[in-house]
Amino acid sequence: MDYVRRLHQSHRIEVNGEAAYATAARLTKEPERRAKWDALKQLETQMKTQLAVALQREGATARERRLDVWLGQAGGGIAAMLPWRMVVWALAKITAHTTRFWERLEREQVGRNPTLFAALTAHERAQQEFAQRELSGEVKTSLEFVSALLSRGPRAATVGHEGGNLT
Repeated sequence: MDYVRRLHQSHRIEVNGEAAYATAARLTKEPERRAKWDALKQLETQMKTQLAVALQREGATARERRLDVWLGQAGGGIAAMLPWRMVVWALAKITAHTTRFWERLEREQVGRNPTLFAALTAHERAQQEFAQRELSGEVKTSLEFVSALLSRGPRAATVGHEGGNLT
């Protein structure tokens, strides 16, 4: 798949995730969980924005398809209603798969905006680390890597392959 099509595909994934997390945050009653959903939404928004800029540099326009938003909202609504542990378990499974996807994109696009693809992979690893920490009972530090990426803005460092360390 060519570079611009991959950027569009990646942008659509972020649109979906942003809508899912925003909806889950809006519908979740517990303030601590609402804040966690909101932090995850901010991470998706940050990545979506970076992808839109990359598309613009290629002469393309990032579009938020209504279907992607709607599917994200539906998923977020379901997530807000299910037991927390079940949702976080599902998030861990999903992000394990999507992390491999981003890693493959990073390898495929060698030489094409490596900072962007490293950031995509890092942001997915941060979400995976969040889910794993929640499942292991480390709820006070579960957002550590998400917060680190958010605080560094669009030029966030990558999350290392070994042990989830920021590198």
